[in-house]
Amino acid sequence: MQAKKPKTTALILLIIVLGLFNTSVFAQDLRPHVVFIAGEAEYGAHWTLPKVADDLERRFNIKTTVIHSWRSGAHDYDMPGEVEIPEYEEIKNLEIIKDADLVVMHIRFRLPPPEQLQIFQDYFDSGKPAIAFRTTSHGIWAADQKDWFVPFFGGHYKGHMPNTAGTTTIVPAEQIDHPILRGVPKKNAMNDVMGIYITAPLNDSATPLMLGKTGFIGPAQPVTWTNEYQKGQKIFYTSLGGLESFVDPGFLNMVYNAVYWALDREVPEYGVLGIDNLSYWEEEPPFEKYGFGALNENPFEYLEEDLRLENRIVLDWEFKPSIPPNPPKRNTPKDAVVLFDGQDLSKWKHWDLSADPIAMLPDARAVSPSPEFPNARWNIIDGAVEARPGFGSILTREVFGNYKLHLDFLIPKEPEYIPSGYKGSGSIYLDGRYEIKILDSYDKEVSKVINGSIINQKVPISNPSKPVNTWQSMDIIYRQFIGHRPKISVILNGQKIHNNVTILRRSPFAIREDEPLYNSNYKEGSDIFNMNVDDWGADIKFKTRTGGFLLTNSPDNKPWNDDSKGIAIYDGKLVYRDGFEYREVQRKNEAPLNDGEWHEILMFADSGKINFYIDGKYVDQIKNRGSSMLKGHILRIGQATKRFKLGASELPDPIRDETFDGEIERVRFFKKDLNKTDEKWAISKKFLVLDWSPDGLTNKLPKMGPIRIQSDISKIRYANIWLQPLKD
Repeated sequence: MQAKKPKTTALILLIIVLGLFNTSVFAQDLRPHVVFIAGEAEYGAHWTLPKVADDLERRFNIKTTVIHSWRSGAHDYDMPGEVEIPEYEEIKNLEIIKDADLVVMHIRFRLPPPEQLQIFQDYFDSGKPAIAFRTTSHGIWAADQKDWFVPFFGGHYKGHMPNTAGTTTIVPAEQIDHPILRGVPKKNAMNDVMGIYITAPLNDSATPLMLGKTGFIGPAQPVTWTNEYQKGQKIFYTSLGGLESFVDPGFLNMVYNAVYWALDREVPEYGVLGIDNLSYWEEEPPFEKYGFGALNENPFEYLEEDLRLENRIVLDWEFKPSIPPNPPKRNTPKDAVVLFDGQDLSKWKHWDLSADPIAMLPDARAVSPSPEFPNARWNIIDGAVEARPGFGSILTREVFGNYKLHLDFLIPKEPEYIPSGYKGSGSIYLDGRYEIKILDSYDKEVSKVINGSIINQKVPISNPSKPVNTWQSMDIIYRQFIGHRPKISVILNGQKIHNNVTILRRSPFAIREDEPLYNSNYKEGSDIFNMNVDDWGADIKFKTRTGGFLLTNSPDNKPWNDDSKGIAIYDGKLVYRDGFEYREVQRKNEAPLNDGEWHEILMFADSGKINFYIDGKYVDQIKNRGSSMLKGHILRIGQATKRFKLGASELPDPIRDETFDGEIERVRFFKKDLNKTDEKWAISKKFLVLDWSPDGLTNKLPKMGPIRIQSDISKIRYANIWLQPLKD
C-alpha cells in the first residue's frame, strides 16, 4: 500500500495545477476594460461618471475603473460629506489607462506633471479610443498645455455663449444614421441650461454629429463630434455633460452608444438603452434631490427628472434630400470685382470666432489656439460654394468700401425636425460688422428675424423669399464714410426691402475692431485734452440703444492705466471711468440714456471735482483724481483704448464694449473749466479747443472692410458673387 501513495499525491497535485490553470486561463476576465477619469467639480462628474461605470459593469458585461482627480485645497471642491482632499495635482492611478481598452474623461483645469501628460500622449498615440465630456476641452490648465485638447479631440474651447435661453442641439441630416445617434431624439434634442460652448472650428479630421445654438444668439457651434487623431481612431466628444444632461434619456442613449461604438460593439437600432432599458436609471437616479451640494459656496437646486421616454423621442422621421439645381448663369458687369466665379475660392480665406477672436470676448482661462487655416474651407459643388457648418466662415482677403454687392444663394431642403428658425440659417456681414440675414422664410410673415433682415437694426418692408431648393438673388448697396454711420439698401429677388437704412450699431458677433471717430495726436492728448487736471470741460450730444465709450483720454494701442479717463454709457446709465475705478453718475430716477433718443452731456472740472449735466439738468458732482504724468495718451471720440485684459474672469471693467454703438453728433472740448452759472457756455468759443462733428470732416474717405459669409447648420450654396465700386 505504501507504494501507491506517491500516485495519490501526484493526482492531487495534478488537480491543483489544473485548477490554477483553469483560474488563470479559462476564468480570465476577457471583458473590455473602460477607465473613467472624473476630475472636475463644476458639473458633477464625480457623481455621474461612477454611475455610468457601475451600470456598464452590472448590466453590459464591461469591466470599469473610476479614477478621481482632485485639485489642491478643499475650498476648490466643496463636496457633500467628509472628503479628504490630498495636497497634490497629479491624477492618482493614471497609469491604469495603459491597459485600458477605452478611456472616458470629464476633467477641468487639471495640472498633471509632465510624466502624466506623457501617459496621455502615449495612450492617444497607440490609436485606442477615447470619450470626453464638456469641460475636458479645457481639462489641462498648464500655461503651455492649453491646446492639449485640440489635436486629440479635434475642436477648441473659447468660452461659451449666454446660458439664459438654454441650448438646443440639432442633428445634421447627413449624420442621422450614425451609430452614436441611434435612439437619440431628432427634434429639440437635449437642452443644456449651462450654456453652449464656443468650439468651432473643427479640425479637418473631425466629423460633426450635432450643432447647437443658444436661442438665436450667435453662430451655431459643434456640440458633438467624432475625431481621428490617428487614422481610423475612434474618438468622441460632446460639450454637453452637466448634471441635467445625465437625466435626459436621449443624452444617456448617446453616451452608451458612444461606448459601444468605441469598443467596436454593434449599436442596436434604437440605441443601447433603447426604449425599455432605462429601469436602472429610473430606480436609481444619478443624483439625489438637491444633490449638487454647496459647490464653491453657490448651491444649485437640481430636481430629479422623469426619465421615461413617453412622448420624448422622435426616431422615424423620413427625410430625402433634394438635388439642388445648378446656379443661374449671369452676365458679369464690366466694372465688377469678381469674388467667386464658380471655380475657386482664392479671394476668400477662413474666418471663425476662435482663430481671430475679435468678434467675442475670449475666455482667458483656457484659450486653445486654433490651427492655421489660411484658405477657405467650404466646398465647391456644381459651380457654387457650399457652406460647411462647424468649420468656420469665409472672409474676403481684400477690404472694400462703398459698393453694390451681388450674390445668388440656395437654401437646401432640410428635415422637418429642424426648427423653422434654424432652417437655412446664414448671414452676410458687410464691413465684417453689419449682418444681413439669410433664412428659410418662404411664405412667412415679416418679422424681426427673417430673410433679408438687418440684424438688430431693421425689419424688411416685405418678404419676397422663394421656396427652398430654389436659387434666390440679393443685391446690397453699402455706403460708409469715415466718421459717419453706414447706409444700407437691400434688394431681394428684385424687390427693394430696405431703402438707405442708417445703421446705428454693430451686429452681435461681428468684427470688433472699429476705428474711433476722432483721434488726437500725442502732444494734444497730454497738453490740450488732459482730463487729469482741473481746467477742462466737455459737451457731448449722442443717441444709442446699447452704449459704449463716448470720449476717452487713454494710451494709444496700449492697456488702460491709472491715468486713463473715460465717459461711457453702460446699461443705460452715464459712467465715468477714472483709472481702474468707475462710477455711475447719479441720475435720480431719470429715463435711461440708451433709449434711442438724442441726449446731451455737459461736464466740466472745477477744483478737483467734475460737475455733470444731462439734458440741461444738474445730476451729480464727483471727484477727479489728478495727475501730471501722461505718457502716450490721446483723446478718442467713440472708442476707448484696447481692453486691458482678455477674459471675463480677468476683466475688472463692467463696460465690455470699448466702441460706442450709436451716433455722436457733436463733441466740444474746452481747455478751461467753465462757470456753471454761465448759461451761454455751450456756445462760447473763448476756451473751445475742439468742435467736432461727423459733418465737419472734410476728407470723406470711404470706410474699408471685408465681406464675410456665415452659415449655422445649413449647407447653403452661394454663386455669382461680385461687387461694383460706387462713386463717392
